[in-house]
Amino acid sequence: MNTNALLHHACELAVVGHGCAEPNPMVGCIIVDPNGNIVGSGYHKKCGEAHAEINALNEAGSLARGATVYITLEPCNHVGRTGPCTQALLDAGVAKLVIGHADPHPEAAGGGKFLAEHGIEINFEEHTYCQHIIAPFLHRVQTGLPWVICKWAQSSDGYIETPKGESSWISCNESQQLVHNKRGCVDAIVVGVGTVIADNPSLTVRKATSNRTPLRVVIDPTLRIPLGSTVLDGEIPTLIAHGKDANALVLENRDVSFLELPEVNGALDLRHLMLHLVHTYDATNVIVEGGRTLFEHIFNQQLANELWVFTSPRTIGDSSLKNMRSLFERLDYTQVDRQTSGDDSVCRFHLI
Repeated sequence: MNTNALLHHACELAVVGHGCAEPNPMVGCIIVDPNGNIVGSGYHKKCGEAHAEINALNEAGSLARGATVYITLEPCNHVGRTGPCTQALLDAGVAKLVIGHADPHPEAAGGGKFLAEHGIEINFEEHTYCQHIIAPFLHRVQTGLPWVICKWAQSSDGYIETPKGESSWISCNESQQLVHNKRGCVDAIVVGVGTVIADNPSLTVRKATSNRTPLRVVIDPTLRIPLGSTVLDGEIPTLIAHGKDANALVLENRDVSFLELPEVNGALDLRHLMLHLVHTYDATNVIVEGGRTLFEHIFNQQLANELWVFTSPRTIGDSSLKNMRSLFERLDYTQVDRQTSGDDSVCRFHLI
């Protein structure tokens, strides 16, 4: 296997930790002996537990001596919840490191320099998959904001609503399950009150492994959420973000939290909400499943980092219904992934 393939393999290991590794970054590690044999592999399984390098070194044992280490992120060079991985690599006697991305964290960075100073060959690669994996952690370190994923299902002609009297589902069952799988790995699910009124969603993880229990967040400027809404059942933490003059007393007996948001350009300041999710809930990944109005506010306030678009082969063609095409065409993005899910096409885009 060449360098690119080995780093890609390390990335595939890294993403297995998604939902448990956060707020730490996802990291994968492969150890290859001088004969080209993989003798150790590992990933960061859970925040507070051993890092990817340690797990790989434990598997390799004495075979790590003289080996080359392929790792998605520069090894940490500080004492945090665990000891520095740089020292463990040095003690193991590895000969070379191939690193997919430099560590952006100011306290943990410098691992490559430390190891080079101690005689280990260091090679940094500009590896695209490694960059994608580290993006949410990098964004949080650099901005203090979570990585915001805007997810929607649309018809082939861009509609996200169905005609009255028809099922509200546009995506197929397989796509709906993909969404639940992702929900089980994120810190918060955000919708607008219009979605709650129209669909009464539970915003839970169903038929999927839930590595995290995502906070339910409802954007409700005037607190018009129906009292019988499922998100008010108290079974899962729920946060309602509202405007300055909203009367929270109407929900005083409900087991929910409230956050008053200031306004910016006539709309609630959702940046304030995102900062709150990081500071109070330690959020790294947030998924927005709102309607067109909420997406427009997210885009206008430049808070979106990723788009996850499920496109059905179905055509709707009713101009009275909400359509995402005009919003989508205003954005600058690059496609990072495309797959099929049942009858749907599923595309992921990173905003530029």
